[in-house]
Amino acid sequence: MKHHHAHLPNYGVLEVELEQEEQDHLWKMVHKYAPESEWEGNRLISIKDINAKQWSLNDDDQVFANKVLMPLTREYMGTYGCPFKVKSTYEHGLAFNRFWCRASQKGDYQSIHDHLSVFTFVVWLKIPFDGKKEAEEQAGFRPEASDFVLVYPDTCGQLMKKHYRLNPHMDGMMIFFPSDMNHLVYPHFTTDEWRISIAGDIALNSDEITTQVNHEFPDPKIKNV
Repeated sequence: MKHHHAHLPNYGVLEVELEQEEQDHLWKMVHKYAPESEWEGNRLISIKDINAKQWSLNDDDQVFANKVLMPLTREYMGTYGCPFKVKSTYEHGLAFNRFWCRASQKGDYQSIHDHLSVFTFVVWLKIPFDGKKEAEEQAGFRPEASDFVLVYPDTCGQLMKKHYRLNPHMDGMMIFFPSDMNHLVYPHFTTDEWRISIAGDIALNSDEITTQVNHEFPDPKIKNV
């Protein structure tokens, strides 16, 4: 008997270790655009308005976009292809869409969700706990405490989970994945220290259209694209 394995295509995740220079740039943005708050270096002590625990960032001079995000976009597309079906008349370029920082306290969590973009990224800048100890805090009752989890269907339609059990050694780690992939963040309980993370999206660029999707039926209104 002869047989072979036919691996069905699926979309993966890029796991990235940011260089110290890249991390320093992100920390600079975090401090520059943070709401009124108290810090000791990169350790957050308090935020004046407790409802301002998430704030927008701006990638000054497009440093992060040019050095990190666009190269990762090309790497992902070259490895896995486009993670969505094109439903437009023309191909579009991609652009860095939005960028924010999230400071999480004990008990904070993010319910399962996706993003309305093409690619999403998450960077863990400061993890003040050990995920293994979090899960042991109330053994059997909090097995996923503090985890970041990706949720996706397998080829049989069953839901699968990809867990990231966070710990301080993961400071500066980034994951890059399709925005349609559902994800969630479980709360941490073992410390009053703040978890600092960054997230953002890469979306279709409506100002940059390239080739027509269906070349058999050319668009007479647009002659040069």
